[in-house]
Amino acid sequence: MRTSLLLLLLLLWRLVAPACTIVSGTDRRGQTWAMNNEDFFHTASNYVNVFPATDKNSLGYITFTYGSPESGIQGGANEAGVFFDINALPPQKDKLRHGRQPFPHGSMLVYLLQHCQSVPQFLALWDTYYMPDMGDVQLHIADRQGNLAVIAPDTIVRATQQLTSTNFNVCETGPAKQTCWRYPIAQRLLATQGVSQQSLVQIAQETSEREFTTTVYTNIHNLTTGDIWFYLAEDYRTAWHTNIHTLLQQGKKNILLASQFPQNASLTLTKLLHNQPRTDLVEQFLRTSRLSDQEKESVLRLTFLNCFYIEKDFAQASVLFPIWERYMGVNPRLDSTEVQFTKAEVLATQGRYQAAVQTLQTVKKPSWKTAALLRNLLKQEPDNVSLALAGFLQAKAVAVEFKGEYNFLRFLQKTPKGWLLRMKTDRPELKYCYYVDGKRVLSQSQPVLPHQETVKGDFAPFNLLKL
Repeated sequence: MRTSLLLLLLLLWRLVAPACTIVSGTDRRGQTWAMNNEDFFHTASNYVNVFPATDKNSLGYITFTYGSPESGIQGGANEAGVFFDINALPPQKDKLRHGRQPFPHGSMLVYLLQHCQSVPQFLALWDTYYMPDMGDVQLHIADRQGNLAVIAPDTIVRATQQLTSTNFNVCETGPAKQTCWRYPIAQRLLATQGVSQQSLVQIAQETSEREFTTTVYTNIHNLTTGDIWFYLAEDYRTAWHTNIHTLLQQGKKNILLASQFPQNASLTLTKLLHNQPRTDLVEQFLRTSRLSDQEKESVLRLTFLNCFYIEKDFAQASVLFPIWERYMGVNPRLDSTEVQFTKAEVLATQGRYQAAVQTLQTVKKPSWKTAALLRNLLKQEPDNVSLALAGFLQAKAVAVEFKGEYNFLRFLQKTPKGWLLRMKTDRPELKYCYYVDGKRVLSQSQPVLPHQETVKGDFAPFNLLKL
């Protein structure tokens, strides 16, 4: 049982953990650079948050967040030329906290940005403290003096010339690194081209996920000069070039990253479909867009993922998926099992449960997700919990989303009085919300938790069921 539970936790980690490729290094002129690909489900609501220094003892800095300026920090840099970003990892045993105290001054990452002039200054804190909320991640940090490091759960890896991290523990050797396809690409390009703005753009482009987890944005920093280049949604031809010192001079502010890319194709398509989710509008957009087939696939995929998994706009997603399906062949990174699973989810949100079941039954290489969704739709799941939603008898479909399960929906069955889901869980409590034909709904019969962070990164209420 413990082995099965651990396997399930590992699979769930692969399902929901944000990925990224982080590279830092020094160029031939002695300037230090850092690059991050932020990989997740595509969203048009990423923020660059600007915090000028509050007094002579603090530093100005910027952070990057999903969905809301108040959501969890994904990365950041300060005016002294210190940069950090985070790789998610499979479940780890954190050995670094042994013999150390929890950091007593709030967020250790915010403290890093507000007070640390260099990587060694921050690493000195680790002689005494650890981050209580570090979780299953590793921290990649760099500074303008050329000090590079990755703080992993096992140890601290230091470097001065080049350093690459992706979603494996940097303490691992051999097979662990080889199984991450992004790592050898980044290492090869660093070896052949060195460190520069151009080489980091190429690394970002070649390690872009382009799957069901996509590269939401890329940020490239010259830590010596303060220059920053942002790229959005797999488009590496158009950059927002700014400078951290320029941003800080403008005062405290929150910048919607999408606002700096008014011509971005996926954002344009999203706006086009906002009020009129129609197939002919998508077809017309593609005809007049002057995009290659590979670019059309990217735009359709990014727009679909944003509609379906982030915004839960199932009407738009239903229009986009069959059109995207026509272009999937040009993207060799797409997994056929994941495609079929997603197609079944889309069909189920339309109330076409039988068609969804047929789609899942034709999967050649079933996964735990396809098997779980099939049991859900066939009402064959072992159960120890029931969720009931009264009313909504005219709805085509009702789905439930559990907080933390970002791309796995469960579907309810219609009853004479409403909708019912029977399922099995070992959790002590469930935080959840319903989607009735794509409209977010809470049950009036269960307690409500306000202001909970969502997959988008904003905040909304969830029902709570204690078990």
